Amino acid sequence: MTMILRLAAFGLAALAVAPADAAGPTTRPAFSGHRAVYEMRLAEARSTPEIGAASGRLVYEFSGSRCEGWATRLRNVTRIDPIEGPSRLTDMRSTSFEDGAGRSFDFVNETWIDGRKVEESKGRAERAAAAIHVRLERPAAAEADVAARAFFPTYHMEEIVAAALDGERLKEIDLYDGSETGTKTYRTSVVIGNEATGPDDVSDEPAAVSDLLTGHRRWPVQISFFDLTKKGEGEATPDYQLSFLLYDNGVSRRMIFDYGSFVLRGELTRLEPLSSAPCR
Repeated sequence: MTMILRLAAFGLAALAVAPADAAGPTTRPAFSGHRAVYEMRLAEARSTPEIGAASGRLVYEFSGSRCEGWATRLRNVTRIDPIEGPSRLTDMRSTSFEDGAGRSFDFVNETWIDGRKVEESKGRAERAAAAIHVRLERPAAAEADVAARAFFPTYHMEEIVAAALDGERLKEIDLYDGSETGTKTYRTSVVIGNEATGPDDVSDEPAAVSDLLTGHRRWPVQISFFDLTKKGEGEATPDYQLSFLLYDNGVSRRMIFDYGSFVLRGELTRLEPLSSAPCR
């Protein structure tokens, strides 16, 4: 999510290493620390009509600063109720710390299903000129390299906001977040809509009446996630898509999670500030 955005002009730190084939935006947005809670519900069941209902909660905490680095905590609990058979409870937990210049990334990711841990990754990734070097502790001690053109989650979202501020509408960015086995990289295709103007309509999410959002610019954004390890002929199909209304300080709402066979909607029900002291 990083899933999951920022404003103001920042130059890249002198030691930051950007992908060799990307010039990068001329400005860096400024993010606001915050805690956001989203209530999840089933919006649409497509090729899986046996799903009778779905609900859950996503809690996202983001704090720190460009100088201190960014700490993120995320927990996403989803309950799927089929028309027949038992319910299934999926609990995804993630904590990470990312250097403010996008040079290093420490992460722990866990996936639990019905109270049983089915997936875990823990490690540290560090950017070098030729590649991102990953040292894993779990699922097993190992080392691997992923492409240097990939960004860590916070920097990835900075790229999206910076693109929106620069008036770009389409952007392709590789993402490394340490998920699954800890060695997977996603290619993300980002579509940025026209900037929303005029008063902010928060009638569907009253929690968005907040000083964190007042006066900030905003855009509708859709991100498609493609698994780079999948090989096949024809047009690639994304693993999933995420749509949301993105504010220039990194807050997002009106979340839509499209998994192909079904779609979940995330409604912002709580939003509060967390520490994000400016650099001095």
